Amino acid sequence: MKRASLEPATLAAPAKRSSALNNTDSFTSDYTPPHYYLLGEEIYGVVSDFGDVLNVHIRKFRRDENGEILPTKNGVGFSPYAWESLITEMDNLSLPFRDGKSGNRQRQSLSINSVD
Repeated sequence: MKRASLEPATLAAPAKRSSALNNTDSFTSDYTPPHYYLLGEEIYGVVSDFGDVLNVHIRKFRRDENGEILPTKNGVGFSPYAWESLITEMDNLSLPFRDGKSGNRQRQSLSINSVD
């Protein structure tokens, strides 16, 4: 004999906010959605929130036959803590730049303190 459950048989799942990655199926080079940053060669940095959780994604995109830019499966996502840790460690490294010189140059801020 089964016990009777005190909980309702069906529970409605709370609505989640959609991610910026899921919210934008495609875009064109004429209009880049907010919080998408071209890093070079079809690679974009994307600041998104999903279920009130902020994340930073670095993802490879591709162009289809119509010129629309679509995300691929190739990419990585970071929590804000992991992103800030990565940026801090990169600032401490003496990495070579494209001109072949190395050293700690003034870098553009890559902080995600706030998203408009």
